[in-house]
Amino acid sequence: MPSRRQVLGGLLGVALGRAQGLRVEEVVGGLEVPWALAFLPEGGFLVAERPGRIRLVREGRVATYAELTVYARGESGLLGLALHPRFPREPYLYAYRTVEEGGLRNQVVRLRHEGSRGVLDRVVLDGIPARAHGLHSGGRIAFGPDGMLYVTTGEVYERELAQDLASLGGKILRLTPEGAPAPGNPFLGRPGARPEVYSLGHRNPQGLAWHPETGELFASEHGPSGEQGFGHDEVNLIVPGGNYGWPKVVGRGEDPRYLDPLYFWPQGFPPGNLAFFRGALYVAGLRGQALLRLELLGGRGNWRVGRVETVLSGLGRLREVQVGPDGALYVTTSNRDGRGQVRPGDDKVLRLR
Repeated sequence: MPSRRQVLGGLLGVALGRAQGLRVEEVVGGLEVPWALAFLPEGGFLVAERPGRIRLVREGRVATYAELTVYARGESGLLGLALHPRFPREPYLYAYRTVEEGGLRNQVVRLRHEGSRGVLDRVVLDGIPARAHGLHSGGRIAFGPDGMLYVTTGEVYERELAQDLASLGGKILRLTPEGAPAPGNPFLGRPGARPEVYSLGHRNPQGLAWHPETGELFASEHGPSGEQGFGHDEVNLIVPGGNYGWPKVVGRGEDPRYLDPLYFWPQGFPPGNLAFFRGALYVAGLRGQALLRLELLGGRGNWRVGRVETVLSGLGRLREVQVGPDGALYVTTSNRDGRGQVRPGDDKVLRLR
């Protein structure tokens, strides 16, 4: 008799994944707002849960890998995860979290990997803006092809921070693995500018992905959904020193001072992470409650979006999407984040293959 997981995988695969030849199966359920995944080279993966837990999932078992003190309100708490690019030779896991002790702020911390557990090692970057409402904290972290750590930060509803080079809010940051401003950053040496800043004019960016052939950086960003009657959530092609306009411009402003989005949703879709898979860009949707496939046309520095299609829907809010070491696409639901309808077994990590 087939297991519940096998039945779920078969039904979802037929109903939702046929267009891409994808089958969907539940890897693990019963999680609490899973925000990010990090795949271990020895097998298994780590899951960040926003209340402050990191879970280790391996061979069908779930264990607590670490528990971090966090300020978990609104959209804040334990958010992004990333393994050191030379892991396990450099046995470190990086995490983005919101903390209250010593003053409310976001920070990037590093844990030392010790087999089945992680031990807090040190703070890598401190002083990223946060507010008591917990909104617009950004939180995605990822190592790029250059071995540098990229960090997305929100403007915590203080819009002008996004244009203020003296603030870490509303930016994409670029750091060395030790937390120093990365060599070649566009504002190094500019008086009054934070040297960690890589791009600015962001509202609440929550996804990072690099094109597998060109190495170009793409980011997803939450627009003012529900404000002034429009959405304008975005996918952007990120260039060093680029200004993406918020709050001066919303959507495509046709203003030469600011870079227009590669793609945007006139109605709210707020995207989570994004990932390149099978030659296309996949975007997880929170309020949009779908996984979309964006077909990119053109080439380096001159991309445009052709066909857009829904690959997965009917499971509620989707936040994380990543390609695993097995070549499958992994997606997480986010129905227990206070904004979704909780379904049986939520929240889940799903595998699409």
